[in-house]
Amino acid sequence: MEPKTNEIEDFPEHWKATLLGEGFWKDAEDWNKDTNAKIEAGNLHTKFPFNIGAEQAPRAPSIVTTTADSDSVVEEVTAEKRNRRFSMNDALGLNLFANSHPRSRSRSNNRGRSSSVTPDVRRSNSLIRITFNRMSLRLREKGEEEEEEEEDQLQPEKPIIAIPTFSPDQATPANPLMEFCGGTLWTALPKDRRTLGIDVFWPIPKDEDKGEKENVKQNEDDKEEEEKPTIFPIDEMAPVCMFRNLRVLKITGMMQSYQMYIFQAAWLNTNLDELEIGMALSPRLRRGYKWPYIKGGWQLNKTNMEEPVYYGDCEGSLIHKVGIGEYLDKICLEKAKIRAMAMGSTRNRLSIRTLVLTGVVVDADPFLHWFDPKRLKCINFKDNCVDAGFYLSHCMKKVSILFPHRVEEPILRGRRVNPLSELKVIELKGGKKIGEIPYRGPQSLKENIPRNSTEQKKKADEEVVDEAQIEIAL
Repeated sequence: MEPKTNEIEDFPEHWKATLLGEGFWKDAEDWNKDTNAKIEAGNLHTKFPFNIGAEQAPRAPSIVTTTADSDSVVEEVTAEKRNRRFSMNDALGLNLFANSHPRSRSRSNNRGRSSSVTPDVRRSNSLIRITFNRMSLRLREKGEEEEEEEEDQLQPEKPIIAIPTFSPDQATPANPLMEFCGGTLWTALPKDRRTLGIDVFWPIPKDEDKGEKENVKQNEDDKEEEEKPTIFPIDEMAPVCMFRNLRVLKITGMMQSYQMYIFQAAWLNTNLDELEIGMALSPRLRRGYKWPYIKGGWQLNKTNMEEPVYYGDCEGSLIHKVGIGEYLDKICLEKAKIRAMAMGSTRNRLSIRTLVLTGVVVDADPFLHWFDPKRLKCINFKDNCVDAGFYLSHCMKKVSILFPHRVEEPILRGRRVNPLSELKVIELKGGKKIGEIPYRGPQSLKENIPRNSTEQKKKADEEVVDEAQIEIAL
């Protein structure tokens, strides 16, 4: 009986071949059923339902106390109020003389009125000490400021990195950012945008004069240039997972696989309608794997179910014994879903309606596992895609398949030739043939080649004209 859905029960052998197994994904889909329903209804709560890791306890508040006999500042931890930590300037601004010498005041009260006017020697010593302490502190601060200014002058100025800004019609599928290099460019792209288009192909710079370049640049600079990556690094694609409102995502010009981040973003953007993945080079297969290219007279396999297959390295590329190229990797999609589940809410199946592929090897298993038959409408195979066992289940029979039409090449006709009888030696003048003789060996190259009849006639006509001009002149 033909399966009418892509449920786990319909393809048990295929789900047993997954990374975590059939039982895990059954439990995961049951646990995620309410979330999946809320996403489809469009009323998903934006807050993540649980916190990853333990919450940090709030820092205990503190109260700062000072003493008049010294410059020390003591911070006492309490549980009632949080104040900022006082600096030395704050400490010097306090009323340091209030209640500083209670012992001397008690003595003055026991004496007469006249004795109360007598200055306290200990008090005067304290005032002098505090004054000198404040003066030395100000001198020390002034010296530190001067040292900092000198250090700033000696240090080279740090280059200012300008973050570009993009208009709404840039970085779109219709107008992608070419030679995208990541880094600060990710920060210039608003995370709430609905479409994103980038091309990560880095062309190799052409050295017009290598000798002059070697004379200008030093050896250290050349070494740094060699250490720089020549293609877009894989980890530079990670910020694409920070977007949440994408409806269309297009990434082209890829020289290596970035599926681990591309499909993680596809899982996290629960309303993603169109995804395009484009490779810069076509796959190269080894002998023994005569898979057809999806173009021209290619036909879709009519079957609805076959044994599970896998030709990938779990990272989105073909295994080495098969060849070199991009592979639509079911294990890579599974790992991307696991990472996405730890970051936010996801659907049970991808929300993609239109999948566009260029230079990718495909089979049927990723569509059985991770694509929603209720949403997938079109698969567009562009140039250099390879069929490694691609078919669609019965519930996806209405999905339209697009691929390049046959390109008619001109027919080249040929005939057999006899070089000994047909090979000739010709003489050219001004790009035109003026004479020819049959080739009879190396000696024929030294022979005088007679002029063609047309060339001789033309020369004779020129001589006649010259004679007529001479007669007229006489």
